[in-house]
Amino acid sequence: MPTRTSQIDQTSQKDIYYFITYGICFVSLGLGMSALGPMLPYLAENLDVSLGRISFLFTASSLGYLVGSAGGGRLYDRFKAHVLMVIALVLMVSMTVLIPMVTIFYLLLVIMFFFGLGLGLLDIGGNVNLLWVFQSRVGPYMNALHFSFGVGAFLSPIIIHHVMRLTNGSLNWPYWVLAVLFLPGLIGLLALKSPQNPEKDAGINQQTKTNYRLVILMMGLFFLYVGLEGGFGGWIFTYATELGIASESAASYMNSFYWGALTLGRLITIPLAKRLRPSQILFGNYGLAILSLGLILIWPMNSLVIWIGSIGLGLALSSVFPTLMALGESRMVITGGVTGLFFFGSSLGGTLVPMLLGQVFEYIGGFQVMLTLFIAALLGLVVLFSVILASNRAGEKLRSDVN
Repeated sequence: MPTRTSQIDQTSQKDIYYFITYGICFVSLGLGMSALGPMLPYLAENLDVSLGRISFLFTASSLGYLVGSAGGGRLYDRFKAHVLMVIALVLMVSMTVLIPMVTIFYLLLVIMFFFGLGLGLLDIGGNVNLLWVFQSRVGPYMNALHFSFGVGAFLSPIIIHHVMRLTNGSLNWPYWVLAVLFLPGLIGLLALKSPQNPEKDAGINQQTKTNYRLVILMMGLFFLYVGLEGGFGGWIFTYATELGIASESAASYMNSFYWGALTLGRLITIPLAKRLRPSQILFGNYGLAILSLGLILIWPMNSLVIWIGSIGLGLALSSVFPTLMALGESRMVITGGVTGLFFFGSSLGGTLVPMLLGQVFEYIGGFQVMLTLFIAALLGLVVLFSVILASNRAGEKLRSDVN
């Protein structure tokens, strides 16, 4: 007869299998989400359209991601989670195979929409399932999951560059290689049983189930955070080159170091998440973000300061998303629907803020772009205070012995 200790060990070992599976899926997610940027000029040439027109592929993909992440939340409450994630990966694989073969612009927009749909459905699935598997222990695992995404995002441009070099500039092979790299996650998803929300039928205090005030505040913080992250990452290259601060090559490395610091920060936060409260990590994140952007505002034309600010902001923003998810899990029942609302806020921020920055850059000036990002960081700090106050008022979630 198995002892309770052996049962706990078996449960822990099984949980690690879940984490490895979701980590592999998030490497695929990172590969897919960062693939469009390096391929944009080649796709424009293939379709014989301008860069301005081909940039609408970002819009189509973002729209699909918004529908997949926000709308897909409720699907995870109703259907088997791994079936939905398999569908997401199959969508990503099939659309990736088709992208280089399409020569009609509007058809490519449709394909990019469905590719984004797969990305969004996979993203929310990995996050909500990890919360269901690890519950109160999720902090370090959530940071590690998002580190896996960063690894994929970092490797994608490198893989694309080398595949194109080896195939003499072929448009097909980079996408087909990525499609193959999306497949490993399917093995774990098909081998493991879909997790369920352990609190769905448990005796959780009704007050902790739907704290709409906290949900709305967290949606606002997700909006500002993702807008800040994507806005800086999307415009630092243009800011540095248009203002004559750095050459195109140096600005590219500056951009890469920003994303690299963001990935490294998630790795650093894994042990910190075991020792510090989510609120402590989040205040540290925003303090460093404001400091980094403040330095750029004081010395807006100093190349060394821009480098320091870029790396500092990447480190600052690295753990906001996973830590905020862990904070939410400790205060309320995280259903697929609630997670969908979080992702709706983040998707909206990732779509609207970079667009706003483009208008600011074109009609007002480059310095004002950094000023706008600084204001977004200050607003984020204010909203974070409100989130912490509301979460403290809600108190720790009552838990049943669901394990």
